This record gives sequence, structure tokens and C-alpha cells, in this order.
Amino acid sequence: MKVRRPRPDVYEITATAHELSALIAGARMALQMMEADSESATGEAKQTLARTLAAFDEQLEHLLPALP
Repeated sequence: MKVRRPRPDVYEITATAHELSALIAGARMALQMMEADSESATGEAKQTLARTLAAFDEQLEHLLPALP
């Protein structure tokens, strides 16, 4: 995995499919834990993570038809 920071608050990540899968799985588990325990995170943190995962899923839908 490579992480680059081309400018403040912007990161570019180059990851293998397995690495990306592990990151997304961890994010999904974290969101489930946040939703199960109302005191584990702020509502803003939950919403941010949920939006991020939804955006990833949407982008993946656009990418998958193009894959061989």
C-alpha cells in the first residue's frame, strides 16, 4: 500500500484489492459497532462513516461493469 498527500486534507491511496477489502471491511465493522453502542461515537462520526461507505459503494458500482 502506498499513501501520498498531494496537498493538505487530500490523500491518494494505491492499494491492492485485498488491502482495500480489509480497509472497507474494518470500516463496515466500525460502523456496525457505532450503531450498536450509542455512546461509542458521535452522531457526526457515524454519519461521516456511513456517507463515506455509501460513496465507496456507489463508485464501486460504476467501476465493476468496466472490469474484465
